[in-house]
Amino acid sequence: MVLIDYKEAPEGLQVVPLWISGSAQTITSPSTLFPVTSSIKDTAIHHAVSCDPPTATLAVDAAATAFKTWRLTAPTHRRSLLLKAADILERRAEQIMAAQVAETSCPRPFAQFNVESGVTYIREIAAATSELRGTVPQRATGPDGKELGGLTVVVREPIGVVLVIPPWNGAVVLPVRAISMALAAGCTIVIKASELCPQTHHLIVSCFEEAGIPAGVLNIIQVRREDAAPVVEAIVSHKAIRKVDFIGSAAVGSKIGQVCAKYLKPILMELGGKGPALVLEDADLAKAASLCAIGATLDHGQLCFSTERIIVHKSVYDEFIPHLTAAMSQIPSAGNSVTKQSAVHAYEVLADAQEKGAKFLVGGLEHLSPTSLKPTLVANISPDARIRDEETFGPSASVYVVQSDEEAITLANDSAYGLNAAVHSKSWEHAYTVGSQLEYGQVHINAMTPTASPGGPMRGVKGSGWGQSNSIWGIHEFSVEKSLYFHPSAGSVAMIPGGH
Repeated sequence: MVLIDYKEAPEGLQVVPLWISGSAQTITSPSTLFPVTSSIKDTAIHHAVSCDPPTATLAVDAAATAFKTWRLTAPTHRRSLLLKAADILERRAEQIMAAQVAETSCPRPFAQFNVESGVTYIREIAAATSELRGTVPQRATGPDGKELGGLTVVVREPIGVVLVIPPWNGAVVLPVRAISMALAAGCTIVIKASELCPQTHHLIVSCFEEAGIPAGVLNIIQVRREDAAPVVEAIVSHKAIRKVDFIGSAAVGSKIGQVCAKYLKPILMELGGKGPALVLEDADLAKAASLCAIGATLDHGQLCFSTERIIVHKSVYDEFIPHLTAAMSQIPSAGNSVTKQSAVHAYEVLADAQEKGAKFLVGGLEHLSPTSLKPTLVANISPDARIRDEETFGPSASVYVVQSDEEAITLANDSAYGLNAAVHSKSWEHAYTVGSQLEYGQVHINAMTPTASPGGPMRGVKGSGWGQSNSIWGIHEFSVEKSLYFHPSAGSVAMIPGGH
């Protein structure tokens, strides 16, 4: 049961509790509650308990206690539990999809994609536990060239208690991925759920616990946005916390990164993007146009992988633009923003572009509803326009024309971000030559920028973060290599000059 009844809750709505060591924490006062609001209905759909620093510390304490035994479990055991969790998530898909739609106002097909992808990610990460292995390095040699005695064994161990801060926009697939990677490595977790979709995140945790993950291994809290900073710092500063996994905006990531640096805690970050799609002179123009339009508008453009910039070779520009405008015009609505403020931001970025000389090829400064903007294409972008390198998080993309591949590469790389990019070409050699020069963690050939592969590494570069997710790469992020040196019981001992 995720939602609980609380007689003093405003409007008689149910409440998302704080979940620590396998049980809901007692609600002490209505003042600890905050509303979770549907942007479409413009009304509270339930409330959630806002955590304070002392309670956050209790969550870390619970995870630290559970780590003592969870870290000793075999990878095969953890794999079995992860596979059970995937089955449960799949079985409870309707319930979890309904929660995501209600809390984030995303389209139902996007919620379905989130659950189905989440199941796939859990199963891939579970399979990758078989790759958790150590090594036996070659032994050192002495001055005479002969091997020294003894044995060195390098083993992988879980890093410890992890703080996971997932976003609201991939409300199922992204927390599921983060939780699965840390659990597979043998870590225990404190999750700071998004204040915009706490029920969805709690439902995910309940799937793992139903699968048999012991109490205390997964703990989940949430906090109202204005109170989040001291709660996050209380968790990061706790001596048991050994790593943080954050997915969100670059602005918030910078703040959390500074807190982690203050306490010397490593952090895995996947931040924003300004994804370019490069349409080369030998591209399939109709296909590229369709993929660009869809990539720009999925979930109202509220994806860090969104197609934000469409860079077109001059030789095909005049032929490509009718395909692109037609494809964009065939998308009457891109859904809704998660909050009214998010829609306002997307609108203001477009307004700024227009004030600085931009022209709308499709759409424009038009609301379909208070939380939905018309899908929009913008051209003639000024170098000082906000849209040049600021995420719109709305259903829009800017269009640029270039004279050569070299200019396309330069423009694509002229960004603070480096998450996902796409290259459209009928020649894989041509696409590879261009794609290999792009400063992005993922480059997709003849596909949308919002594309990912559960079996391959996923990372951001530059201002899009650092560290890798997915499969064994993600599991390794939450484990450390330890060297065990078995020195010979007799004979000479090699001394290292300058050693301690």
